[in-house]
Amino acid sequence: MTTEQSSLRTAVIIQARKGSTRLPGKVLRDLSGKTVLEHVLTRCRMIDGIDTVVCATTEKASDDPIATEAARLGFDVFRGDENDVLSRYLGAARHAGADIIMRVTADCPLIDPTVCAAVLRLRREANADYASNNMPRSFPHGLDCEAFTRAALEEAARTTTDAYDREHVTPWLRRHPSLRRVNLTGPGWPATSYRWTLDYPEDYAFFSAVFDAAASMPLIDMQSILSLLSEHPDFSRLNTKHAATPPADNRPVVVFRFDAGRRIGLGHAMRCATLSSRFEEFGWRCYWAIQPETATFLGSRLPAGMGIVVPAASPTEQIAAIEAVAGRADLLVLDHYDLTVAFATAARRIASRIVAIDDFANRPLDADLVVNSTPGIAADRYDTLLRRPAQVLIGGMSAPLRQQFAIARSAVLQQPPATSIRRVLISFGGVDPLNATPLALTVIAKSLPEAVIDVVLGGNAPHVEEVALQVQCLARKGRRIHLMRDVADMAGLMAQADLCIGAPGTTTWERGCLARPSILIGIAENQRRNAEIVAQSGAGIVCGFLTTEGREEVTQRLHEALAELAARPDRLGVMSERAKALCDGRGVDRILLGSLAPMTLADGTYLSLRLAQATDEAMLLDWQSAPETRRYALNPAVPSLAEHHAWFSAKREAPKDLLLFGCIDSEAIGFIRLDWRGDNRGSAIYLVSIAAAPGQYRRGIGRGMLQLARRLMPGVTFLAQIVAGNEASVSLFGSLGYQLKSDGYYWSVPE
Repeated sequence: MTTEQSSLRTAVIIQARKGSTRLPGKVLRDLSGKTVLEHVLTRCRMIDGIDTVVCATTEKASDDPIATEAARLGFDVFRGDENDVLSRYLGAARHAGADIIMRVTADCPLIDPTVCAAVLRLRREANADYASNNMPRSFPHGLDCEAFTRAALEEAARTTTDAYDREHVTPWLRRHPSLRRVNLTGPGWPATSYRWTLDYPEDYAFFSAVFDAAASMPLIDMQSILSLLSEHPDFSRLNTKHAATPPADNRPVVVFRFDAGRRIGLGHAMRCATLSSRFEEFGWRCYWAIQPETATFLGSRLPAGMGIVVPAASPTEQIAAIEAVAGRADLLVLDHYDLTVAFATAARRIASRIVAIDDFANRPLDADLVVNSTPGIAADRYDTLLRRPAQVLIGGMSAPLRQQFAIARSAVLQQPPATSIRRVLISFGGVDPLNATPLALTVIAKSLPEAVIDVVLGGNAPHVEEVALQVQCLARKGRRIHLMRDVADMAGLMAQADLCIGAPGTTTWERGCLARPSILIGIAENQRRNAEIVAQSGAGIVCGFLTTEGREEVTQRLHEALAELAARPDRLGVMSERAKALCDGRGVDRILLGSLAPMTLADGTYLSLRLAQATDEAMLLDWQSAPETRRYALNPAVPSLAEHHAWFSAKREAPKDLLLFGCIDSEAIGFIRLDWRGDNRGSAIYLVSIAAAPGQYRRGIGRGMLQLARRLMPGVTFLAQIVAGNEASVSLFGSLGYQLKSDGYYWSVPE
């Protein structure tokens, strides 16, 4: 932290009022002997790096009890306008002498001090004007917080006259092009399915149950709350009817057909949920088509308004059930071993395009895109299996990982590799049906007596209580060991481990993305190819498969593997280096791009988009060095080789941005940059830049790339900057609905 930064005064300002039409006096209601307001204020006081906490209420006499309660608890109070909450915040900030403001609302009694501190830290490290953790939401609803400079708040108060901006405080800060914004990415699904905010009587019933159950277990942070809820799944059902539902509009529809349960685990659900989150972020309407047993298994984790329960019946009846809710789907994603090619063919009656997520390459498929994350499979294996021509994505680079892994990757790759095993992560998925966790735990406890052990299981795992007893026994003997159920920040937990022990399923690519050395024990037959690739690459050691080998044999191999690593600790660094080449965490975006139908250009050729690759670096520099490219560039100077390399590398690693190439067949003929810039009332904002390759002008390539970008992101707001005199770009963007605003940017707002 610089001297200037260390001198900045930071205040948490909590807006509160007594009036509420849905639940009057909600913030003064009792939860385990304390008011809701007291819980919020005291939790905010625990945020690392703050100087003061202020309760900002209104000047109305009816809010006197709010001011009295905050003062009784020893907190500063500021009173201001009821409806112009922006001016109330600015007044509170001036009153507190704050340079940095964190905004929290008083109806969130489980607000997490560690998440708030992370948002503050992110804003400081990025030197941003504004930071939040809900652009888009990837935390439970009720952990929302925002941090911003007082200078930015002063500018917003001086500039905006929009009633919506002034009532909701930060919309202007979240969208104005001149401000620098950052967003803290959270765990995603299933954490996002939880509702931890107080608006309705059912919410109060939920909080009462949670705080009563936690009387002897302090709810320190998000993970402790999630662990409690995994032990009491009925609590989250109390207020699920008030969970936010996606809007019913005319945006494209994607339907995911999968199932989950104790027998088959959560792997299919996690893949589809990860894809669903990214589609939602881009503005698609998403539905999950699942059978009744899956709906029961997921419970409150099934997102509100997205579930389509299909009968365990014929394809015709299942497809009819999907159509009755979703209508015609623009895209149908099939991630299910039991669905035959006949199902997909029949589903074309209601689906324009089909994506098949596969693991075996051993069955007939009817799809436009096939995704198989198993590396080492030749794409021509599908030549005889596909009913029609299709794009095929093979290997770990197409694995659909949650965005938290791509974000964690850049930080992890800057760390030196481990030289000893000080911390071990044991995770065999959310269910671990073959109960591999106790086997691994027994061996680790004996072979690595000094290591910290983190054990992860889902709340629905059939053997979780057995594991809990084993962990308690080891803890009583003085072992540093933790059992975590339904872990939210898996990327953060994995990044701390010197060695990961688990199954060679989807988690294989999470470990690879974060360059984690691993020891693998197979618990399903479809994991064999992954295990072979990890072993052949040198990224991990395979100790057998519990599907076909005895537990004693696997146990012995695990002992031997740990002894080998203890004797050759340098091997950890080699395994780490090999692991990071397996997956870069951008598989979700590759799948989304592959899901789009190509654009037909005027000359009859087909234009598609793909992510930038390392091999594109020199070609792009050549394009950007061309005089016709630089003529209307925002920066007319040609970048040096070093400057271009630094920019290109950073842009490829930026998980929220998209550097894309327009291609005809396999030839790159232009590029489009989509740089994330903020939020416009729930619509993500991307700054657009395009250029056709030299020699590829006047073919409609720029228009085609912009149209494909809109298809990819039907619900986002696009901004464009156009240099004065570039009349061709003004005409192009204008013909596609972009409108020049007073801030100097051309805006395209979704319909």
